[in-house]
Amino acid sequence: MGELVDEMLHQLEIRQAKDLLPHEQTISYNLKRLKVAMLNIGQLVDPIIVDRESNLVLDGNHRLKVLEIIECPYAVCQAVDYTRPDIEVGTWFPAIRLTPGEVFGLDSIKHEKVDVEAGKKAVENLEAPFALIRNDECHLLNPGKYKLLEMVEEQNYILSLLEKRDVEYVPYEEVPRLIENGKSVFYRRSYTKDEILKAAQNHSPFPPKSTRHLIPGRIIRLNMRLGWLHRSPEEAEIELKNNLSHRVYQGNVRKYYEPVTVIY
Repeated sequence: MGELVDEMLHQLEIRQAKDLLPHEQTISYNLKRLKVAMLNIGQLVDPIIVDRESNLVLDGNHRLKVLEIIECPYAVCQAVDYTRPDIEVGTWFPAIRLTPGEVFGLDSIKHEKVDVEAGKKAVENLEAPFALIRNDECHLLNPGKYKLLEMVEEQNYILSLLEKRDVEYVPYEEVPRLIENGKSVFYRRSYTKDEILKAAQNHSPFPPKSTRHLIPGRIIRLNMRLGWLHRSPEEAEIELKNNLSHRVYQGNVRKYYEPVTVIY
């Protein structure tokens, strides 16, 4: 399994946590739970996935925030080329068990009833921050003509109204199931790679769960001890290599080529 270890080590790097560029906000409840879990086991379970050239965080915004809170100077990162066409970007859709009328009543949210396809098209064209979809009913929320940053601000405002509600974030594939179960789904536009990089470099993070990166070959369950990340980067690299050399053996590593369900 030496070749596989070398292949993984070629992708894994120890980088300064302060140099990494998050691109979206965190969810307070998720952050608290993750912090407790990481401190309880004393490990960074999954590496933070970053763009090799820019340090843009593609996956691991919450993990990076925990490292910042506990003043951990280094992070183990899986570095990838963000320009690769097989690295795709989508979004997560907020969903909630409220009727459209109940959503409108949270504050003075303007709304315009349209058909579903027209609603999706309007959102893609920056004519509304969200299209609220429930059953066959669709409403544009606070419709108008937006620039990108204006739309981000409007999304933040609407999501802040839902902060103490039971909001679920789902991929596009799960949207029909939730609508069938009576939930209202906030359809939103996906960001482009260039928009994501620019937001990170400008320190203007998007709302939580705005991006969903599909990254082939991501490494999970690395289990890097937090104590190692408090040492020098050279020492941390040695521990990383020793850890992989002991854990990676025939039958202990599996690459998945189909969708899987992971219980964290």
